[in-house]
Amino acid sequence: MNPLLSQLQPYPFERLRQLFAGVTPSPSYRPISLGIGEPRHPTPPFIEEVLGNSPGALAKYPATGGDPRLRAAGAQWMNQRYGLALDPATQVLPVNGSREALFSFAQTVIDPTQPGATVVCPNPFYQIYEGAALLAGAKPVYVPSDPARNFAIDWDSVPEAVWQTTQLLYVCSPGNPTGAVMPLSEWEKLFALSDRHG
Repeated sequence: MNPLLSQLQPYPFERLRQLFAGVTPSPSYRPISLGIGEPRHPTPPFIEEVLGNSPGALAKYPATGGDPRLRAAGAQWMNQRYGLALDPATQVLPVNGSREALFSFAQTVIDPTQPGATVVCPNPFYQIYEGAALLAGAKPVYVPSDPARNFAIDWDSVPEAVWQTTQLLYVCSPGNPTGAVMPLSEWEKLFALSDRHG
């Protein structure tokens, strides 16, 4: 077993479930789900129709890189939406969910043999940031979001010594779970830090 597993914290939804154990909600109020955020809408009929007409497509595992047509469609959408010219063969990778991709990315880019391997992430944060950092052999450093600034992340609070050992920075905009949107000036600050510290 990976000895780093002992560093993982209980998953927040499991901790929340334990906190609610034995609590009977008031029937006077409609409950607010604090769950994992699964889709709440039915599958669009056109997708059901396509799947219904292609039963063989579900009888095998998809290619690791995804269907080339899907990758091309993703690259085309990014070009139309953001003006990005992406190579679908090398710059687009469909994933089953963000958790898997974020975790795998950390395992790929973190070099735990480097002194002080660090992953910087916002706080509050999407739980996978911490688990991915710890299992990659890195130390997570949490950067606070400031409620007085609409939960903007206080990147200036990160000491220079931390930036010098940072191998990965998790950024999410709109933020999860705060919903804060980073302005261009914050992105420029982070890219300048990346350029300065490699």
